[in-house]
Amino acid sequence: MLAYCTRRVPNRSQAEGEDALQETFTRAYRMLDRVHDCLGFRSWLFGIARYVCSENSRRHARRVGHERSAARQNMTIRPNLSDDHSRLGRQERFEILENALDRLDETERLVIHLQYLDPKPVAAARNTLGLSRSGYYKALNRARGRLELLMSKEMSA
Repeated sequence: MLAYCTRRVPNRSQAEGEDALQETFTRAYRMLDRVHDCLGFRSWLFGIARYVCSENSRRHARRVGHERSAARQNMTIRPNLSDDHSRLGRQERFEILENALDRLDETERLVIHLQYLDPKPVAAARNTLGLSRSGYYKALNRARGRLELLMSKEMSA
């Protein structure tokens, strides 16, 4: 069963396979009262494992998509801000950033702070904001977009 789970999880990681195996047995235990035929137990258990592994694959694909989107967003912000780099001094750019951060709502500001100041921003967002990993990256993309808009308005003024 461990070999099956390890082959079916993303990256074929032993640790992810073990996690999928544990989740399989946890779900099987919760649904044990549904088993009436001992001869079909093995196929029933493998069906649960297949479902758990496919959930993990979908979750992994969503996470990778959000991370790539965040990386693309990050790459598009930097060139726009560096265009005015030569025109503005360091202190002026810092003041523009501070003003733009102050104009973000509390959640957007916190997500930005977590991304750049916390060593484990996703875990911190889960604890402080109750956001899932994908929810965190969605909020981060929105906050970065809004921050970019606010900063570009201040720089052009």
